[in-house]
Amino acid sequence: MNSSVPGLSTGSSSSEGIANSGSGFVGSTLGLSSLAGALVELVAVVAMTALVGILIIAVVANRADPDPTGRRPQSVYFFVVSFVTIATAIAGSALVVAAILWLTAHHSSSADNAIDRLLLVSILITLVSLLLLTLHLRRGLILARADSSSSSPSRRVGQSYVSVVAFVSILVLLVASIVSIYLIFSLAAPSTFGSFGGRGSAARILVESVYLAAVALFVIWRHSSLVTPGLGIFSNKLGDSGPVGAARIGEPPTTQPPG
Repeated sequence: MNSSVPGLSTGSSSSEGIANSGSGFVGSTLGLSSLAGALVELVAVVAMTALVGILIIAVVANRADPDPTGRRPQSVYFFVVSFVTIATAIAGSALVVAAILWLTAHHSSSADNAIDRLLLVSILITLVSLLLLTLHLRRGLILARADSSSSSPSRRVGQSYVSVVAFVSILVLLVASIVSIYLIFSLAAPSTFGSFGGRGSAARILVESVYLAAVALFVIWRHSSLVTPGLGIFSNKLGDSGPVGAARIGEPPTTQPPG
């Protein structure tokens, strides 16, 4: 994201200058001044996100637990690729939305050719990423669910993947929600909260932020129960294994009387 938030200054010229010169991911997707610049920043954001996920999944996979099936390296491969491709799919789809919003607002512009190229590349990134995600995640889940043991290395790698995806999605949801709420105030009182380059520009940023928040919420919902016992984010249970998993949040686990 941009290191500086555009539109904090009430002057329209200052706001437009910040919006056009911003070096962050949001600045490129909204300004769309350069296909190469937008793609480079897309790669940078995805690379940083993927690095965090890969490190966490790799640390869990390299534990000295026995792996009698020998499938742990396969599981690491499938879930790491799944993590990278889900990040590229979301980033690519965000660029698609931004490009469509730009083309809708600027019916005739000298930058139309560049936007068309960006739109095509973003669609290709999204479609290919979704295809690879579907293939790899399906195979990874097969390995994670093949062994019913809770100490299965493949299942542990799958649980780590789900946790990392949910964690990153929560961060995206947090930031996108705050930005969306602030933009609503900005649209209602631009002289107080900043114009963001005008109502049209602020509205486009709002749509993009709401889209990212909705995608993050959908990803959390779909991933929360992928691998047993699940995260239990959308339920009152911590999981489905053992007394602790069956206990409701805030209630002490039941204990069996001795003897």
